[in-house]
Order: sequence, then structure tokens, then C-alpha cells
Amino acid sequence: MAGRSVVSDRDAKWIETEIVIVFAPQFESEKEYILSPAPLIQVFDLVRRDASSGRMLLDHINLEINPGDRVGLVGPSGSGKSSLLRAIVKLDRVDSGDVLYRGRRIERNDVPEFRREVIYLSQRPALLRGTVRENLEMPFGLKIADARFEQDSVAVWLERLKQPLQLLDQTADNLSGGEQQLVALLRAIALEPRVLLLDEPTASLDAASTDRFEQLVAAWQSGDEENARALVWTSHDENQVGRMTNRNIAMHEARLVESVIDA
Repeated sequence: MAGRSVVSDRDAKWIETEIVIVFAPQFESEKEYILSPAPLIQVFDLVRRDASSGRMLLDHINLEINPGDRVGLVGPSGSGKSSLLRAIVKLDRVDSGDVLYRGRRIERNDVPEFRREVIYLSQRPALLRGTVRENLEMPFGLKIADARFEQDSVAVWLERLKQPLQLLDQTADNLSGGEQQLVALLRAIALEPRVLLLDEPTASLDAASTDRFEQLVAAWQSGDEENARALVWTSHDENQVGRMTNRNIAMHEARLVESVIDA
């Protein structure tokens, strides 16, 4: 169907290339940095050029994301917002620079667990064929320690969204675009990540779906008693940025040009 992203089971590799939920044991590398207390994410001097044209995509980017941050990443199309989010979760290689998570360098063996705790969600969700329940349960069938699908928790989220529990039995390819995006978000927050990277997540949604999506994100972050969760949200909607963030960062021509802490 046009405008929908439902893939077959054999294409399940989307897990690593789209919303980035991959599972593995705890970090194996033990290279600690003496940074106390550490921000959740530190970006050091990231540089990336387009391989074919040489155009600068990320121009010496430095950034910190701290517990409790709600960062609005704004700027014109093509300024580098998506490139930055994808580089943070190591979807795209960079030419130089580094990303630290909770004070640690992210070694190759660390990437699966890192991507479970820092989840990237794009504008177009990718759902497997099958029911909503099967889509939500699927990640917990992979190798992951101390985690299992909790329908009761999902039921609470659905109640907050004023969605019936029967939604779990609907097939993914019969969902509207807004419903698909909500399911993708539910699947992400069910894993209890520390950071959400939301890349224009409501750009294709109507007002009602956008409102429900925002409610769910706000409930996820406020549900953390230690205020340790953070998010980065890219949007061209100034009103949305004002509602959902407390810190604005602007990008222009692959550079961070402004950082403002909102009152």
C-alpha cells in the first residue's frame, strides 16, 4: 500500500537499518573514560563527507545530551539533522570523530546493546507482516537478557492513548500511517531505552495522530522517576518544538550554529 512500510519476515534485517533495535549481552568492552558524572551521549568532532560528491554532511560536530534533556534539533532540510542522528547510532560511518555513551567509547561489540538503549525512530516506520501483538513481541524473541514482552504494560500505554486493546490483534498492513507510527513507538519504549532519537516522527501524521504520538513520548519520559531519560526531536514545526523540547539546537550547512536552553 502506498505510504506504508510493511515488510516480509525474510526482510527482518530492517531491525538494524531502520528503527535500530538490536539485542546482545551487556557491553563487553571495558575501556572506561574518566568522566564523572558522564552525560548520556557525547559527540566529539564528528566529520562526514558524501562519498561521491565530497559534500560536507557533518562539519566538526560537538554535542552533549544529558539526562532529562529534551533536545529540539532544528534547521532547513539538508542541513544535516538526519545525518547527525544516524551517525550517533552508528548507522552511517563518519570520516573522523567519536561518540561516547555514558562516558564510554562504543566499541564494535558494544553496538547492539547501545542500539537497544539509544533508539532511532524515523518518519516512516517499518513493521513486519502479522499482527500488532506479533510486532511488539518480536524483539523479545531475540537474544536479550532480563527482558520480556509485558502485555499489561502495553495495555496501560494503549489506555493512555484511548486505543482499544483489540488493536493488538489487528494486522500491521491494515493500520493507518498514524497507527503504524504509534506501534513503532510502542515497540521502542517497551524496551525501556534511555534515549529516543526522533527524526521528523510526525511529519506525515494528521493532527490527532500527532497529538497521540506526543502524549506517548511525554508519558515515556515522565515515567522515569530518576529523570534519566532523554530525547532528541527533529521537526520543522516550531510549535511542536516548543511543546516537546527544553533545549534547542540549530543546524545549518552541516554545522551546529546555535544552542539555546529554553526557560
